[in-house]
Amino acid sequence: MASAANANLNAVRETMDVLLEISRLLNTGLDMESLSICVRLCEQGINPEALSAVIKELRKASESLKVRKLSPNTVT
Repeated sequence: MASAANANLNAVRETMDVLLEISRLLNTGLDMESLSICVRLCEQGINPEALSAVIKELRKASESLKVRKLSPNTVT
């Protein structure tokens, strides 16, 4: 039983390593933790395209906040 569990764990790790490499090749900017969260959300039925849109929107918002921090004199 432990052997099957170890084999399954190794398969999961290998799959995540492959996904991370694909993610890097595509310049997604996702680290292992973020990618793992995305995979789990997709496994739970979240639409991958919607998830992608949310990630893009969060990045835009984050970038906007960074710009505002660097330019405190900007009026919004």
